[in-house]
Amino acid sequence: MRHKGLFVTGVGTGIGKTTAAGAIAHLLRKNDYDVGVMKPVQTGTGAKAKNPDIAFLKQMSGSNDPVQLCVPYAFKAPFSPYHAAAKEKRSVRVAAIADAFNALLRKNDLVIMEGAGGLMVPLTKETFWPDLVRALNVPVLIVTHPDLGMIHQTLSTVMAAEMYGLEMAGIMIVEKAKKKHPPLDIKWLEKRTGLPVLGILPYTTSLKKGKTNYGRFRSHVEKNINPKAIIDFLERSRCSREHRLLEELDKKNLWRPFTQMREWQGENEVIIDSGFGTGLTDLYGKTYYDGQSSYWVNIHGHGNARLTRTLTRQAARLEHATFLGLGNKPAIKLAQRLLELAPDELAKVFYSDNGSTAVEVGMKMAYQYFRQIDPPQPKRTRFVALEHAYHGDTLGAVAVGGIEMYRDKFNEILPDVLFAPSPYCYRCTLGKAFPECSLACARKMEEMIEEHHSEIAAFVIEPMVQCPGGIITAPHGYLKRVREVCDRYGILMIADEVAVGFGRTGRMFACEHEDVCPDIMALSKSMAAGVLPLAATLATQKVYDAFLGKYDERKTFFHGHTFTGHPPACAVALENLDLFKKKKIIRSLEEKSQFLRDHLIRFDNLPCVGDIRQLGMIVGIELVKDRETREPFKPSLRIGHQVILEARKRGLIIRPLGDIIVFFPILSARAKEIKKMTDIIYDSIAAVTGSFEESIEII
Repeated sequence: MRHKGLFVTGVGTGIGKTTAAGAIAHLLRKNDYDVGVMKPVQTGTGAKAKNPDIAFLKQMSGSNDPVQLCVPYAFKAPFSPYHAAAKEKRSVRVAAIADAFNALLRKNDLVIMEGAGGLMVPLTKETFWPDLVRALNVPVLIVTHPDLGMIHQTLSTVMAAEMYGLEMAGIMIVEKAKKKHPPLDIKWLEKRTGLPVLGILPYTTSLKKGKTNYGRFRSHVEKNINPKAIIDFLERSRCSREHRLLEELDKKNLWRPFTQMREWQGENEVIIDSGFGTGLTDLYGKTYYDGQSSYWVNIHGHGNARLTRTLTRQAARLEHATFLGLGNKPAIKLAQRLLELAPDELAKVFYSDNGSTAVEVGMKMAYQYFRQIDPPQPKRTRFVALEHAYHGDTLGAVAVGGIEMYRDKFNEILPDVLFAPSPYCYRCTLGKAFPECSLACARKMEEMIEEHHSEIAAFVIEPMVQCPGGIITAPHGYLKRVREVCDRYGILMIADEVAVGFGRTGRMFACEHEDVCPDIMALSKSMAAGVLPLAATLATQKVYDAFLGKYDERKTFFHGHTFTGHPPACAVALENLDLFKKKKIIRSLEEKSQFLRDHLIRFDNLPCVGDIRQLGMIVGIELVKDRETREPFKPSLRIGHQVILEARKRGLIIRPLGDIIVFFPILSARAKEIKKMTDIIYDSIAAVTGSFEESIEII
């Protein structure tokens, strides 16, 4: 069966959810399915802890599963689950409900669950029923009534489900009392909701309180509801055909980034359908851990309700208005928040929409700056960058990139750039070792700048970690030396915090590790928590002032983007920063980073692991043919690619940089999720390199 469960919710309390859930359970049982039933939280049991709902559901499904699995939580007060639990000084754990659900699923083909109250009822202090539904990855059936208020209540529930990205099976209408009600316009309801009405269950006397006639009710259900639509939805018999078509269209029409398309055509691909927490689920229902934060952007997990609500609210109010001559509230507020968090001397915010453009903006600012200061220094036209650097894919950003395969095709049209040795301690080009080397690479960098300083406008650097270059972690003191040499020769320092910003290294910004303030700082990726593209280039007052003048002086910074200061993106970024504060993300990272470090120690047991580099929640594992000589594998073997394919089979999505395995977990990942992901990486490396040893529990 395509779906492993069905969550039955309603437009309110006393709507007939139990009746509908029981009806569906019976129809599935009659069609030879083993059906488990569950009421995750039962409230209003009273002093005698009666639970008539689950008794009814078990009768209808023929289930003999233990009550403790069918009802993980029961509370006396007839309140919402959160408030009923609080009254008894208890709490509901979503993980415990998930454990019970999975236990029932092992015994049955699927599980029918009934929620307490309506859809937007609090389950815990922070979560609602939709959060549980997303965690279990099951569709929703909405139960409504035929009386006055039905349209408003049904549409409101559907809209709430849509806001959470829930898959909906359809609507069922249950008549709870024998009385006249307004005529039902089913076609209108289906058109407005986009959902099928799966059945109308008229009132029946077989469900009188305390005197249920199960035989009569089963006949009543069979007479009034055709199970075909429900079963077709749950089986999704057309899915495989539709999914194959999507795969064909993907390979027919799309050109993927950083991908040799000839090889891609022959590989099995994964098309992601949904995400929740640290998980991504493909079209076929297989779930994977997201071990790369969806390319280094996700902070709080997929499907975060607060971010989704913020996006919906702002898009409904103002989806976009040009930033050229106009402002908007989210962009103005976000600029203030960014400057409060950034190093002290940064004073102005220039918005764009991705990391490459954020860097490009900084480079153009630096170039123009030296033509407009008093006195001008027009000879300062060059930039300094590091070998193995990566700053983006627009031409200016490519120019300061030190990875040859990304730039060699374009050398003739790129600006002239000076490249200093990378602080790549594992493969030091100077043949030295840290700390005995006394940062010899920094001295080389200083000598180069001393020779060319009058030509240099800016030094562009990824502070602390060169991510795409191979997760190269700079030794302590290197970044401060860069700042010092820039100050010595009047060179602007551009910090590319696109990948390392927003907590990735254990600090809000990587520059904080060495108490460095750049003249210009580029931000993107995690700025809007992976929900929308957004970038910003921050500059000091000194840089900004060089662009002030009369219109005819042409000192204006002539640069901009259509979606500059995009209101929904800025609103989501503000909510992202609120979550950082509320969840104490930065404070939590010290312990989490140490936990990760502890679970990386055993990778030294794998003979092909040459070096493990980590700062905060960024990890690079360099694989080598010979650990003693540090000889790499032949590129044609594509060992790193083989490892990530093996990890994918085991339920983890990661990406390699050549033969460097990159692990970039979502910052909200729990310890047990981090451990599971590191276990998969370990086993995948071992399996591919022939030194297989299944991961074991580490106490």
